[in-house]
Amino acid sequence: MNSERSFRGMTRASLATFAVAMLVAGGAQAAPDDVGAALAQLSQGHVVTRSLSLADVGMREPLVLQAPDAIRELYLPVPANLPISDATLQLDGSYMRADGGRTTMLVSLDGAPVLARGFTQFQGDATASLGVDGGPRPTGFVRLGLQWSSVINDTICTDQTAIGNVLRITPTSRLVYRFDPAAVKDLRTAWSALPTAPTVALSANKVAAPAYDVSWRTIALLQAENKRPVVRAWPVVGDTVDLTGVSVPKALQAAPAFAALAAGGQRKLTNPAEVGAFVLLASRSAFAPDIVVADDALRASLKASLDALRAQVAAVSAPGAEAFDQWRAQTWAPITEPLAAGEVRLAHLPGQVVIVTGDVGGVAALAAAWRPIDTSNRIVVHQLEGAPHAYGDKVALSLLGGEPRTMEVLGRATWDASFDLSTVSGQGKLPGEVVLDIAAAPSASVSGQVASVYFNGMLIGSELLNQNGRVQRITARIPRYALGASNLLRVLFQRPPEDGCRARLQGYPVAVLPSSHVTLETASLDPDFTGMVARFASQANVIVPAAYLGDAAATLPRVARLANAAGIAPTRSQLTAVADNEAATPKDTFLAIDVPLRDETGRAVLSKDRLTLTTASDKLLADVSGLTNLGIVQVAKAGSATGVVYRTVGPVAPVLPATLRLSRGDVAVVASDGIARVFDTLHPGEVLPSDDDRPRLTKSFWSWAGPGVVVLVFLILLAVAGYARRRRQSKS
Repeated sequence: MNSERSFRGMTRASLATFAVAMLVAGGAQAAPDDVGAALAQLSQGHVVTRSLSLADVGMREPLVLQAPDAIRELYLPVPANLPISDATLQLDGSYMRADGGRTTMLVSLDGAPVLARGFTQFQGDATASLGVDGGPRPTGFVRLGLQWSSVINDTICTDQTAIGNVLRITPTSRLVYRFDPAAVKDLRTAWSALPTAPTVALSANKVAAPAYDVSWRTIALLQAENKRPVVRAWPVVGDTVDLTGVSVPKALQAAPAFAALAAGGQRKLTNPAEVGAFVLLASRSAFAPDIVVADDALRASLKASLDALRAQVAAVSAPGAEAFDQWRAQTWAPITEPLAAGEVRLAHLPGQVVIVTGDVGGVAALAAAWRPIDTSNRIVVHQLEGAPHAYGDKVALSLLGGEPRTMEVLGRATWDASFDLSTVSGQGKLPGEVVLDIAAAPSASVSGQVASVYFNGMLIGSELLNQNGRVQRITARIPRYALGASNLLRVLFQRPPEDGCRARLQGYPVAVLPSSHVTLETASLDPDFTGMVARFASQANVIVPAAYLGDAAATLPRVARLANAAGIAPTRSQLTAVADNEAATPKDTFLAIDVPLRDETGRAVLSKDRLTLTTASDKLLADVSGLTNLGIVQVAKAGSATGVVYRTVGPVAPVLPATLRLSRGDVAVVASDGIARVFDTLHPGEVLPSDDDRPRLTKSFWSWAGPGVVVLVFLILLAVAGYARRRRQSKS
């Protein structure tokens, strides 16, 4: 009875202390090495699942294959040189067969046919689920081949064109696979294993300029490869976190911090030990960083939370504390230990592989041009200048993603190369010509194959192939207005149908040879978006307001997206943070984001919600008020410096889309769904000039100068002869 009264008289604080004591006592009664075993268990047996759709790799519109036949190849990224398991390709599609006949869909993986299906209905479902081989792929891609064939009548010699027989593959088609993160041993593989929406972890939402500088460059590299990075601040006391799906081993629940998280659901972190426990569990649904921008603030915060958690573990079990120290040194040292200048390293957290970087030099090693050499778990960059191929007059297309290869052309086939302009535009030079060396085998018919060259969707050249198996060079001029910050070169090979009623049994080979290249030439520095790309090729100053550093999660993706759209190379630029309400004075080429500039002159003038736009001859193009949720991007001058200026219209900035590109014009209005309107104030309503356009007198000089000189000499000779004849006559 007395003990019961005593128990009832205890305060809530006493009850809490008593519960913790009982919990600790229960943990102490467990085996001494239970905590150590549970910690080891956190790092074992984890398998990561990835789901990658065609939309995630940039295919935002359905892929349509048309009759009589068509072939397309798609590349789905997987971790390079790493085995995958339980890999499945889900094809979502449909077909139409309005013209009848025989229609066939053939699917191949890595060049090997895996599915052939014929369709007999007028329309229907073409969905298919395919197993994918789990062997390691040095290229880091699963090559998906799609072929569609339509034959209206096998017995009658007739035109086989069938506009109603098409195959449609939707962007929701996806590759799902699993891999062991513990098998990732180098930075190159770790980058290729990143998810579609990787988490970039910072010390806080408010960071210093060096950490902000590293972060925007890293995010720009991710965005350039169709990633959608998410910026997260490192957890701190007071944060409310989602513990759904978080599993806490029973032995670890002897420590109060782990016990508090075991309940799941939404919970507010109340002390540093709980922060440490939350980070150690590293659940993807809770907090699992893929890239960590480590600075002194992050290291101090992590050390404090791990120290507090270690104290709780030591109170439960002394052997457990020793195991905690060993596990902490092995798992968390790559993050808690200071980085050397230019260092980037790998860390293996429970079920998670993490790239750790801390300065601009380390980010340079993660650029696509240098990533192939990242074959270790730690690299120190002493000096890396831009791209290794940006300083000559010719750049091989094989260095720009255009792999030399031979294709079988049945009816049509495509070969392409995609590259950022900043990777080739060194020393103020831009691509001038595409030079393709092609060899085509003869076909059974006399009709020839045609190679058509497209640059960013524009036809810039086309030529009939010789089809004698010998090298043929095709040169196509790249007009300045076709250039963009990101560029796609595509070569379409087409072969007409065979003559007569011969069946088309096989394709004929066409090879794009390794000597194919892009020539570079000194660029004209016009005050438009294309001209700015040439300026940014050498250097760029990215200017942001100091307020951006205080809201890193919201502003970093915007800065990175604008830098990519303007053609700024993250490895050849610098960051300047300007104090609030202070005008910046750039000395050289710049990208200014929501920053007032001293002595600014531009064609677009923004005052609150009012936009005024004038031409180069000061003619008013637009004067509009009431605008909101937009952004204005323009080429402007600040004193003697020329750059690109972005300003938000209204209180809420638009979320800039991945499709944002700045290529033509000098003023753009952007919204969350892309560019709303582009203005060319230099040539309003005029035809854009090509590289060959010159004043008529200059352009036609050599066409009339030669004959003119001949005529002039002839007239002089006639005059001299006449004068001589008259003198002879006068003397006689």
